[in-house]
Amino acid sequence: MDNICGNKPVTGDNFYGRQKFVKLLVGMLISKNSFLLLGLRRIGKSSTIAEALRIVEATNNDIVIIKLNCQTYRNLHDFYKELHLALPSTWQKKLRDLLKESKRIPMKIIDFVTDHVEEVDLPYVGSVKLRNDVLTYANPLKEEITKFFEKQQNHIVLFIDELPFLFENINKSDSGAKILEIESVLTTLRDWRNIGISQAICGSLNLHVQLTQMGISKKLLAGLNTQQLPLFSNEEAYGLIDTLARSSNIDLSKEQIQEMVDTIPDNIPQFLQYYFFVVKTYFSESDNDLKKIYESYVYPMIVTDFEYQFEERLSFFNIEERAIVQDIFNILSREESLSQATILKSITDDRAYGTLLRLMEFEFISMDKHQHCQFALKWVANWWTKKSL
Repeated sequence: MDNICGNKPVTGDNFYGRQKFVKLLVGMLISKNSFLLLGLRRIGKSSTIAEALRIVEATNNDIVIIKLNCQTYRNLHDFYKELHLALPSTWQKKLRDLLKESKRIPMKIIDFVTDHVEEVDLPYVGSVKLRNDVLTYANPLKEEITKFFEKQQNHIVLFIDELPFLFENINKSDSGAKILEIESVLTTLRDWRNIGISQAICGSLNLHVQLTQMGISKKLLAGLNTQQLPLFSNEEAYGLIDTLARSSNIDLSKEQIQEMVDTIPDNIPQFLQYYFFVVKTYFSESDNDLKKIYESYVYPMIVTDFEYQFEERLSFFNIEERAIVQDIFNILSREESLSQATILKSITDDRAYGTLLRLMEFEFISMDKHQHCQFALKWVANWWTKKSL
């Protein structure tokens, strides 16, 4: 297995575990359904979708996969430019010709979308005016591209990674129509789902939460099946380290592998991979203290690379809500798992229920089938314990 650091998406022989979950995603895509994959950063969303897409592509010759990564997109016209670039090369000229023949969209916009002319090359238009013009013609653009997709004799799968980053960048801009711009993207994607384009969407931010914060209706996500990426089971965690050890010719005993699995609080593949990478680097007959290796090299990395997002998500709660959050977290720190009813009885504030639901949306808390709440991850519990000291 390659990429034993766990620092990039993997597929095929380098992908391990979550086979049943991947099978579910594959089934959704080939049946022309769509999903929104939720999960904290570094938990493996991109690898899981990449593996599902690999299987879809390998087993369905009539499916065309279009991949977009919105992490650096700034606005609506970036979205359309990158969409055109991501199309199969034989489709790109066809789309340009269709847009020209429609006579509904000015050539300056068609040029910008399909020829990838930079804003600096259009002084007669100007960046701000061009942005407003693209938004003005967003509906004709959507309708013409929708017609184009409908004419193709292929089942289209659209993978959109880090969509929340695009919305965050739009929201940070000085555009007076930024909500309309975000709604335009969402409406376009919804209309494409309605004509049978399958969509696999994910991002490091919870899209449901993001839209609520912006005051945008979550109805625009209609047709997306929300899926929560599961952690590895203990068997998968053990199997991953065992597979890595075998492929790297590292002689780890069953007891040592189990010790590694037990040491990391949650079975997150990237952390297991990184732990193995560090063990491979420092492990020797004279220096084989796994706990010391973890505490010296692995734990500090995870804290730096993972825990910061809990503070980031907590910042979305106002001062009054944070007092309720503190009460809920302190209760769970003492009891570990409690029924929703018991938690709410312990807090007199009438905003407690709404705050509890938001904590679930922000993936601080999870609830099992018995309506019992607990920290979603042991990492969350550890972070809160340190924060409370």
